[in-house]
Amino acid sequence: MTREYRIIDPLLSTDAADALRRLVRVSGPYGTYVKNPIESGLGAGLTRRHDAVLAFLKRQLASGTLEDLETLAARTNLFRGTWFERGATQGVACESVVALPSLATTAAELLGAALVEPYMLYTNLLLPGQELAVHHDTPEFLGLDKTNTPEWFLVVCGHSGLFEQHHVRVGSAVLFVEGDGALIVYPDGVDAPSASVNPRANTAIVLDADELVHGVARVGGPGADAPPAEVGMQLHRIATGWSLRRGEDEVTRYVDGQVRISLQWKAWLFQDEEERASKRPLTMEVATDRLVEELRRRGALRGERPDDTDLALLLMETFIALPER
Repeated sequence: MTREYRIIDPLLSTDAADALRRLVRVSGPYGTYVKNPIESGLGAGLTRRHDAVLAFLKRQLASGTLEDLETLAARTNLFRGTWFERGATQGVACESVVALPSLATTAAELLGAALVEPYMLYTNLLLPGQELAVHHDTPEFLGLDKTNTPEWFLVVCGHSGLFEQHHVRVGSAVLFVEGDGALIVYPDGVDAPSASVNPRANTAIVLDADELVHGVARVGGPGADAPPAEVGMQLHRIATGWSLRRGEDEVTRYVDGQVRISLQWKAWLFQDEEERASKRPLTMEVATDRLVEELRRRGALRGERPDDTDLALLLMETFIALPER
């Protein structure tokens, strides 16, 4: 794992970059990242990345700019479309982007891996007034991943350091398409100052997003008002920009360049086939019991095990370290 990063500039030829921008525009509509709270089990009632929500609240509280929950949700619930996942495209002809040699080569060199297997490509669209709370990306474990496990729980498992024999390293790349909103990174750790990587169209930053804390500065600048975004809305392409809609009703429009557009590429990394074969599957039950045992060892839990919601919050508070300013 490393907190270093690499920038590829340019990422594509001019024609290929234009084609990618067109592909983003025709591949919508895009829905909100958070749709509904977790319905049952550990963390029922919380959001899929509740850890990032809590970190954002703490940062706002520390800066004296705490907003109401409705505004907080509008600021942080970006729009997303998944193009490729676990070996299969999702209705978008994006194979050439998934297989970009420069991404695989740079990830292999940066993170010291011989085997690089792309497994995910998705788009992130942020409206003016939105930002991405500082966070670690969701780690992967053999048997547990975001398709079957709450993402905050996977982040807890990653931060705990208890499950390395199950952990599958992931290399990430952010491909900038258009719009503002700097990528904020903490290359020297959460207790050190941050650095900004300003987005430039047709560039990419390659990083270990599970290790390097990062976020996105507010699109449109610090004073930008929160957008009228709500869970369940969609972002549709129109002739010269984007239409934010609630069902069939248009709420507002944005011209090209106002919406921050990027793609996130992810790949599994292995030193060799022996490392791949050495990984053992992990279950939620085993992971939860081990985490509870560690809570007791640290003195963070005494007495009976709390209910699922309180336990979820205690796990996040105990294991996840993020900057509060």
